Amino acid sequence: MSRNYSEDFKQSVVQKILMPGGPKVMGLSKIIGVHSTSIRKWIKIYGKSQSMNKSIEWSPENKLEVIIKTATMSENELGEFLRENGLHLADIERWKQDIYSSLKAVGRPRIDPELVQLRNKEKELSKDLRRKDRALSEMSARVILLKKSHAIFGEPEDGE
Repeated sequence: MSRNYSEDFKQSVVQKILMPGGPKVMGLSKIIGVHSTSIRKWIKIYGKSQSMNKSIEWSPENKLEVIIKTATMSENELGEFLRENGLHLADIERWKQDIYSSLKAVGRPRIDPELVQLRNKEKELSKDLRRKDRALSEMSARVILLKKSHAIFGEPEDGE
């Protein structure tokens, strides 16, 4: 004898099974009195709809935790974990790729062009200042030597 269940009832059963840490198909089947085959059929029908998947939101921290947990699991353990949490292997692979791509994007930030221009200008001005400082030192040394030579040898006469 077959019974007709409402769409809302079927979706709520599927949602309970697909939520993280939710009951297993056999356990829920015994509790609500619906054959497990019917529940599995409902999962195929309603489990892939967008409205069912939207109810399960994964934070970035939880996604990383799942990736770490599943990295060392055997195939059977992984399958069990995916069923318990309402995930697909493709979800975990997509999360891994998101993490890898975000790690590749990390790098040296681009420097503001105005800052580069100001640094070049500062370097040029420093170089010019050092050149003028050396020229001033040289001229000061010449003046001192000239004064000392005048003190030792006397002032040159205009005719010499």
